[in-house]
Amino acid sequence: MAVAKRNRSETKVDPSAKNIKDAVEQIRLLERQVAESKTHFNNIVTLIQFCEDDSSKVIHAAMHALFRVFSPMLSRGELQKPKKATAEDKKATVTLWLRENYVKYLNRMCAILDLPEAGLQVPALKILLDIVKLESAHLSTLSGAHHFANDLYLNIVDALLNCNNMSAPLLGEFTQKYFGFYDDLRFYFLKNAAQIINAALGSKSKKDNKAPLNKKQKTIAHAPPAKLALILENAFAIMETLKSMPTEAKELDEFWTGNPDPNNEKKEYTGESFGFSEDEDDAVEDLTKDTSAAHVKRHPLLTLFNHKRVFSDCWTALLKLPFTTVIYKKTLLIVHKRIIPHLPQPTVLMDFLTDSYNAGGAISLLALKGLFVLITEHNLDYPDFFQKLYMLFDRNLMHVKYRARFFSQVDIFLSSPLLPAQLVAAFIKRMSRLGLSSPPASIVIIIPLIYNLLKRHPTCMQLIHGKADSEKNDSYDALEDDPMKSNALQSSLWELQTLQNHVAPNVATLAKIFNEQFTKPSYNLEDFLDHTYATMFQNEISKKRKGEAAIAVDPPKGLFVAAVEETAEEEAEQDAVVPGWESWSF
Repeated sequence: MAVAKRNRSETKVDPSAKNIKDAVEQIRLLERQVAESKTHFNNIVTLIQFCEDDSSKVIHAAMHALFRVFSPMLSRGELQKPKKATAEDKKATVTLWLRENYVKYLNRMCAILDLPEAGLQVPALKILLDIVKLESAHLSTLSGAHHFANDLYLNIVDALLNCNNMSAPLLGEFTQKYFGFYDDLRFYFLKNAAQIINAALGSKSKKDNKAPLNKKQKTIAHAPPAKLALILENAFAIMETLKSMPTEAKELDEFWTGNPDPNNEKKEYTGESFGFSEDEDDAVEDLTKDTSAAHVKRHPLLTLFNHKRVFSDCWTALLKLPFTTVIYKKTLLIVHKRIIPHLPQPTVLMDFLTDSYNAGGAISLLALKGLFVLITEHNLDYPDFFQKLYMLFDRNLMHVKYRARFFSQVDIFLSSPLLPAQLVAAFIKRMSRLGLSSPPASIVIIIPLIYNLLKRHPTCMQLIHGKADSEKNDSYDALEDDPMKSNALQSSLWELQTLQNHVAPNVATLAKIFNEQFTKPSYNLEDFLDHTYATMFQNEISKKRKGEAAIAVDPPKGLFVAAVEETAEEEAEQDAVVPGWESWSF
């Protein structure tokens, strides 16, 4: 029996697609019924169940429908917890029931942030932050003063820090549109993040140390390493995007929940809380200490010191986490530009930077700049700084990724004319010695730096005229870790003369600058930091030649012609017949 062929024009109907379409239509119907009459409030339970569906389209429709249901209730104050609720009060019973389902909805929205689908994470974040705005507006209207709904925002921050699927769209949405733009969202994120990290580490904040332990604090324990690693990864991913902070109080002008004092009336901040938390006795922490003549406590969002303080608390808590090598290096790369300038007391990083500087390797190179900023600008006493710096100059230094960054900083560190000549000479001699075994890309950095140091410190010019011409009669002790005891000033720069015969033309030409008078201006070291084998090769092949290159007339017989000819002669001699033995030849 022949099998009937399927008509190509027939389309296969996906039953799941039809079910999804029906579910979305049902969600819209349930939403309309709730909006029309309070008798359909039970539809809210069904809508919350749809938020846990397997289909992303159904979840998307359900969470937006619930937002449209709850947002008018928030604005009208219908979700405010009644102060005195009795079993006979039907209105209070309905309000408590609505609050219970509202909390379930918020918890589900925070859980959606952990889903692996960015198409649900981003709208969930938008809805949650819109609800923060609505709650804050209601609290401000209820109290007559500005308030921020930090109870909900704390849960959002906790969901972000513990997110197992931090997608690039979610991270970019939060950091670019909210965290990096609005002062209040940034302020409370830093405050809440520090609290969450300290709780995960089992430590308490300053406020908790003064107060007696409550039931929640007694159960705080050190989180497992996997959770700490997750919090570190997410917290740093958010914090490293913060490239600027307000430096003046007048720059605090962008608020997601409205300006606490739009007319600049300097109203007193009471610190009272009318939030949606279950504990009505919880008060908003007053971070302000206004020293003005009127002694008026202003809202913490309007004081620049408070923004610096929470920034410091957040980074201090973050640095307590067990860092990975990658995050450790990234932190040291930004510490001098994005962290230290915004700390009220930069010396809190003293132990972190000194330990990093003593760690050795690439970590020490990256900690240099931050530690130098503390020494020069914040009076940090570190007497062994130059000795540690001298010990970092080894063969491995010339091959590390951060070589260019390191030498640009060394040029700054040795720029002071008040440095001892013996110290500067030791650095010059150490770099010259390393140049003998360094790749050409590193040598073209060393030579201009030595030239600049000699011009900056004329006392070291005697190194050019020294008598030593090799390592045998050189008084310099390359194994000495103390630069002041290396006898560098009694040595000479015979290594630079050796480099004048380097195989790389760029290196040889650059090294011959020491044969001329020191009348040229100092080199701009930035012009030599990006050289690599690739750039040097590109420069050579792009040079214009004066004439055609000479080539051999006869094609070569091999790569090593002389060796080939000698081998042929030896084989001919071996094949020759010994005289007198011709009759024995076969």
